[in-house]
Amino acid sequence: MTVKEFIISRVQIFFFLVTLILTASAVMGLVYQPDMELRYYHFFSPILIAACCVLPTCVTYYKKEPTVRQYIIRQIIELILIELVVMFLITPPEGIEKLLFYLVLGAVIAVIYILTMVMMWLQKVQQSKKLTEQLHHLQSL
Repeated sequence: MTVKEFIISRVQIFFFLVTLILTASAVMGLVYQPDMELRYYHFFSPILIAACCVLPTCVTYYKKEPTVRQYIIRQIIELILIELVVMFLITPPEGIEKLLFYLVLGAVIAVIYILTMVMMWLQKVQQSKKLTEQLHHLQSL
């Protein structure tokens, strides 16, 4: 993977994360504090959180293709780092038990992470199919 491809994939992950974090924030807000009013500066928090979550993904950069074991270990390290970053950035709202909040938050982060990886994988599958079709077309000429 070249540096350019890596940076492009990190930007894509950032936008996936912003969308998913915004959705998760809305759902958690409806569940935990449905009557709370948001100010305009609250809309920047998903962007800040997504930016901070993209930073730990730099541990997955590799020049050569990793083995399956190396890939899985890097993904686990990445998920743990992202969990730690988000747990550090977000504090539980008033009146909610901290342990319960952090357990729910950890589960939400894991779901968001898995959804992001699935979307990236689907995008790569689509690109692979397109390249295969182009190769078949070139071979038929």
